Amino acid sequence: MAKRHRSYLFEMPYQVDAPILTDQASGIDRVLLRCRPDRPVSTITLFDTTDERLSLAGVLLAHRVVDQRGEWLLRATDWQPWLPEQYVEPLDAGDDLPEDLGVLLSGFRRRAALGPVASVVVERACYVLLDAEGVELGEVRDDRVTVRRGGLAVARQRDVTFKPGDKITALQRSVVIERLGEAGGAKVAEFIEPIERLTAITHPVSSPPSPPQPSKISAEDYLAWLFTDRLHAVLRADLRVRKQDQPDTGLLADELTRAADTVRGLDCLIDPAWASEFIWQIDKVVARPARTTPAELGEAYFEALDLLASAARAPRLRPVEDDGWPAETTEPGSARALLRSCVRQQLTGMLASVDALSDDSGDQEWSAALERAQDLVRTLEAGEPVLGKVKGRVRRVSKLLAALGTTANRDLAADEATVSAMSPAEAYQAGRDYQRWLDQVRTPRREFLEAWPKTRAKLLAEWPETTSPDQDEPPALPTAEPTPAQVTDE
Repeated sequence: MAKRHRSYLFEMPYQVDAPILTDQASGIDRVLLRCRPDRPVSTITLFDTTDERLSLAGVLLAHRVVDQRGEWLLRATDWQPWLPEQYVEPLDAGDDLPEDLGVLLSGFRRRAALGPVASVVVERACYVLLDAEGVELGEVRDDRVTVRRGGLAVARQRDVTFKPGDKITALQRSVVIERLGEAGGAKVAEFIEPIERLTAITHPVSSPPSPPQPSKISAEDYLAWLFTDRLHAVLRADLRVRKQDQPDTGLLADELTRAADTVRGLDCLIDPAWASEFIWQIDKVVARPARTTPAELGEAYFEALDLLASAARAPRLRPVEDDGWPAETTEPGSARALLRSCVRQQLTGMLASVDALSDDSGDQEWSAALERAQDLVRTLEAGEPVLGKVKGRVRRVSKLLAALGTTANRDLAADEATVSAMSPAEAYQAGRDYQRWLDQVRTPRREFLEAWPKTRAKLLAEWPETTSPDQDEPPALPTAEPTPAQVTDE
């Protein structure tokens, strides 16, 4: 069995002249060129959109040619099991992207076209070392690696491998190693793979399990993290549906609705125009039947994804001078401080809205109180990673929300439009139906009002900072005058 020798790896300056490896004293008589860099031994082309949507999501798509064999390569380490960690498919007659890959990547690239954005080319020269009798002493492989982006060379590297042969002496081996070092070579344990050189020039956006330093993270950074998290959740649902792990788009609609609720909950921090556009697009998507496939969701779906992706990169904050900006602040600060201020404002508004309810209150007043409670829950849930310990508060407000839900009014505008097309007899019956419904909601409304003082006290107990203010907290919230009766919310 032939003796195996370790190979020696050197990173060399790209432009340095090849070192002289012949040495008569040690018996290295000549060096012959075994292969010349007439054509690249490896070319890897990175495909992406012009704004690099795949790379930003942590997805690498490349066209690789090695020794004249072509293949498509997909890497998506952070997207398992919905995308494979690494997927390789040989080229067929053409070099078009395989249809199945194109479908899976639709949510990432959306309406944007894919094209080459960067490449890495490896050119190789091989040399064989011979003694005076023509005995092969070893091989030196000289790889010149060039990384291009936008047609311009952005990085160059030279990787030299010395592989000793079976007949080489210790002296000859040390001479070659010494000559390579004198030429500027630095020994390394391994080379950076060409595909990794492409990865190094991309800028993936990761979604950590929780925002770093919840007490210090800025509002802008927190929104960027949160929108990235929501975008990834939508894309995971998209992949599950496209891979037919889910029977319909119901899960996708749920994640889109969750993203919209997040935006609603952070209304005090987000630019209103952007928020309205985002929610409008999502409302159009979730209105489609659940059996709809992702390909049939229409332009609104891709528009919503575009808006969410742009917010993940650079969220649109509400102007500081806007009346809706959190109170007690004059400039953007930490997400925690701003969201605490938002919550206090919402809690105060909700309490005032509910305090004003009575037996004589109309449907609009009851609906307004319900909406204020919904807004508070959304803000607590959207801000939980930085607010911390909100589960008890969410639970308490959710009980209030459920109680208010039993008093909800019907869509009177829709009723009026329907009645206008009715015959007198039909309109009479509709009026009786409405009165019957009104009688049905009077009881839960009355019960709610009776329970409100106790419910209110429990709510305030979940917010001790509002009842025991310090120099950093606003004054205590107003207390309501007790009503004649009380009913528990347990």
